[in-house]
Amino acid sequence: MNVLPVIQRELQAASRRGATWHLRVAFACAAVLALGAGLVFPDVRLDERGQVVLVCLAVGGFALSLFTGAYLTADTLSAEKREGTLGLLFLTPLNGRDIVLGKMACHSLQVGVGWLAVFPMFYLPVMLGGVLWTEVGRLLLALLLTMALSIAFGMFWSTVCTEARTAVLATVVTMLLLALLPWLPAFLVAVFGRRGFTLQGFAECSPMTPVVQAFQDNYRHVWRSFLGTTPGAVVYWRSAAVAGGLSLALVFLSGTLLPRLWRRAESAGSRPARRRAPPAAWQERVRSDERLLALAGSPALWLAARGAAEARWLRGLRWLTLLFFGLMLFVSVGTRHWEEGFVSAMGAAYGLHLVVRIHAILTATRALHEDRRSGALELLLVTPLSEPSLLEGYQRSFVQALQNPRRSLLLMNVALQSMVIVFGRQLHMHGGEWAIFSAFFTGGFVVTLSDFFTLRWIGPVAALRATTHLRAAGRVFAASMLVPWLGFVATFLIAIQFNEEEVAAVIFASWAAVCVGWNALLGAGARAWLRGGIRRRVAEAG
Repeated sequence: MNVLPVIQRELQAASRRGATWHLRVAFACAAVLALGAGLVFPDVRLDERGQVVLVCLAVGGFALSLFTGAYLTADTLSAEKREGTLGLLFLTPLNGRDIVLGKMACHSLQVGVGWLAVFPMFYLPVMLGGVLWTEVGRLLLALLLTMALSIAFGMFWSTVCTEARTAVLATVVTMLLLALLPWLPAFLVAVFGRRGFTLQGFAECSPMTPVVQAFQDNYRHVWRSFLGTTPGAVVYWRSAAVAGGLSLALVFLSGTLLPRLWRRAESAGSRPARRRAPPAAWQERVRSDERLLALAGSPALWLAARGAAEARWLRGLRWLTLLFFGLMLFVSVGTRHWEEGFVSAMGAAYGLHLVVRIHAILTATRALHEDRRSGALELLLVTPLSEPSLLEGYQRSFVQALQNPRRSLLLMNVALQSMVIVFGRQLHMHGGEWAIFSAFFTGGFVVTLSDFFTLRWIGPVAALRATTHLRAAGRVFAASMLVPWLGFVATFLIAIQFNEEEVAAVIFASWAAVCVGWNALLGAGARAWLRGGIRRRVAEAG
């Protein structure tokens, strides 16, 4: 196997990218933030402080590990396909497995260097007391296996897909479903059954299971179910073996599929496509479609709307999430399991918010960046189309593509707020708690509207300034989502310091107001940057 030349090439290219160094800073900042959250958490006994800090570090580390592949490897091979350089690699003695292993090893080394800055912080809870060093070692192993699984899934979807948007979304959705769906049967049994919660069965397939089982109490616990009794240590090592085995299987499968898919794509592109005349009824339906008529009346919108529509699998996932969301709301008010139902509904809403926002960021930066990369933007700029109409076309295509997903997010916020208002007594919410949830859901509604409006402006700016689509999306993600999330963590830590719920509600409402102001500032900066003209900005970007 000729893996070393690929690793050398990828490491040399990665050493010249700023994202390689930013990744280390991001890991260190996340660890410091999680450590600070555990240290300032109120109402914790001194002998339990170490355990709380370890839990905060585990949550932050699991979130980073879960989505590492979406950022590092989801566009690795698909970028080679779009640029036409994958065929050049196959002219060398390299085969598919060499390419996949080389690229995966390079990105694993990048993340590994970032984790080196984090490892010492995980052992600080041992010094605080109440935590064993073996417990920390098991947790680090579980996080590393989750990271390897995320990188393997990113490499797999990069092998299958060609567009960066599809590969990134597929990786994010796959990791979320793999982490949560195996726990769903155990959760439903605990809610609707009489046997209590158990981790047997599909839960061992989730990468979240070894993270949970790494803690000493769960590691020594004996789980009982209809299959018998299983020690927690067995559950931990089984789930760890499943994560490691699945990662190796995905790498092997990606290396096997890569040359076959590439040859199929090349042979399909060399054959002339057959064109069939559409039926008369279909032609009549297209002529009467008001949306297509509107697109035909705006050439810039028609050009920008190519491939911007929501994918069918993503639409199906959105509807399934809405169905689960509605079912959990019914469980929260129609059964005695109000807490599990309401928390699950909030989790479903948060997961859909995350996926739709990532989809929106990728859509806001895709069309303009692809036209700039292919040279189509320069051709559009020499046409009679004015720059404002061209920019408006890209913005309107983004609004039309994300119209239904945005409505779904707003509808979920309205439903949660309505449940708090109408069924506050069934949900055991009193005056102060009602105010906190109302501020959170109403503020989320306003922030969602503000986010989608701001993406219309900062998306084109990032697409014109970044060299790749994924970098443009990463900049928009950091500006529009990462900063408000960090603000929410800080707001939460401040709010829990007060015993009065009304004060906490005011703090959460202030966080929403600050987010809206931050979005207004980002939008104003983007509009000021675009006043120089698209032609001038494209020339400056080179």
